[in-house]
Order: sequence, then C-alpha cells, then structure tokens
Amino acid sequence: MRSMASGVAKLCAGLVLFLVLTPSFAQDVCNLPAAISLPAVRSPDYVNKDKPTDYMALVLSWSPQHCEAQRNQPEEVKRKHAHQCFSENRLEWVVHGLWPQNAKASSNKDHPRHCNASDALPSDLLKQHLCMMPGVDLMQNEWQAHGTCGWSTAPAYFADIRKVYGALKRPNTQDMVGSGHGPNRLIDSTAGKVKASFLALNPSLTADQIRVNVASGNRLKEIWLCLDKTLKPAACPAGGTPDQQTISVRTPQR
Repeated sequence: MRSMASGVAKLCAGLVLFLVLTPSFAQDVCNLPAAISLPAVRSPDYVNKDKPTDYMALVLSWSPQHCEAQRNQPEEVKRKHAHQCFSENRLEWVVHGLWPQNAKASSNKDHPRHCNASDALPSDLLKQHLCMMPGVDLMQNEWQAHGTCGWSTAPAYFADIRKVYGALKRPNTQDMVGSGHGPNRLIDSTAGKVKASFLALNPSLTADQIRVNVASGNRLKEIWLCLDKTLKPAACPAGGTPDQQTISVRTPQR
C-alpha cells in the first residue's frame, strides 16, 4: 500500500459519475492566518506496525460541535484551535483524518498506528491543506499516527485526502436541519436524516458506506466515509449511531 495514486485516480473518476453537482453544499469561509507555527513532533501513544489494513475511514468532523467543546478550555488549548474556532472563519464539515483500519479490531488500540517515525510537517504543506484540516497539531498527529501506516510521504497522504474530500459533496446546516435556526443552537434530528443528507448529494453512495458518530448528549460529532484500500467507497463494519437515534445538530456560531 506504499502508493495509492492509481486507486485515487479510479476513485475520482468514479466520483465524477456518481456525485451530483448542486448548489446545496457546505458554504465554508476560511482565511489562512498571517503566520503558521510549525507543529511539534508528537510522542507516539502506541505503535502498531504489524496490524493489517482492511479498509480506510475518511473521518469528517462537524466543526460547530467541536468548537463549542473548546470554549471553556484553557487558553493554551484554545490557541491550538484558534484557526478553526476563534477567528472569522466559518467551517462546517472538516477533515479529522484518513485512517487505515483493521476490521477485526476490538478497540482503538487494535488498528495500525505510528508505523514509521516522522519529522515536523513543513509550513508550505500546512498552508496548502489548513482549510481542509484546520489545525497544525491535528495535521501533524494525523500524519504521524495514521498517514505513516499507508503512505510513504506526507504530501502524498494529504493529496489523497484532498482528492477524496474534494469529490464528496457535503451537506450544510440547512440541508440537515432546515432553515430559520439561529447561531449556536442544538436542533433535534436523527442519525438517519444526517446520513440521508449526504446520500441526497451523493446518490451513488449507499447508506452502509456512511457511519454517523455522536459526542456526549447524542450531539453530532462526525461521519465516516468508509473506503477500500484503493480508496473506493466500501461498506463500513457494524457500528456507529443507529439511524433511528435522535441526535442534536449544533448550528454554526455565526
């Protein structure tokens, strides 16, 4: 799995066919900061070099909920999330990561992780992808923990994420909960409705290829788009939030 270029090319060619162009997709606003600090190389929490990769998960975070969770954090923590949460930017679905996954895992520690050592990511690479994955520490961690288990270089990892993320039409707040809601509100929905909003924009995806996950209080946290090892959409293993589960979707803060 050292090179995935051919798989991504096939994915993008397929997505062009099954993703419908529509004006109803996430209207994000993102401006890069004047200066970008290089992230620190992180110490591995655990190393799984020999765990097999059975599928991939492109994990998209619902930014309004993530940012609300940062509001009462210490200033040192808030600074790490300033670009995403405490600026004039308005972000909705952003990339958390692209994860090589082991289908037989019984816990998070059973997946491939920290397969190779890595240096700090360079500033030009960070700038190129910071609106897609809005945090330099996040980008560093995702490359070290997950990218090194399937890609030989960081540019190749982030380029593959951009190709998949860019081809996926992403529903905005109105698509998921309707219009007329004020900022930073929790609106009742269901996991199935969130999933359906993705399927409406991407009609050749199937429901079993998308997983909805929630945070505490059944608040929308993230979705997974499951992929095979060539980065084509594939069925997710069992798990995630049941379609009928009532969840709360947080509206953007502005």
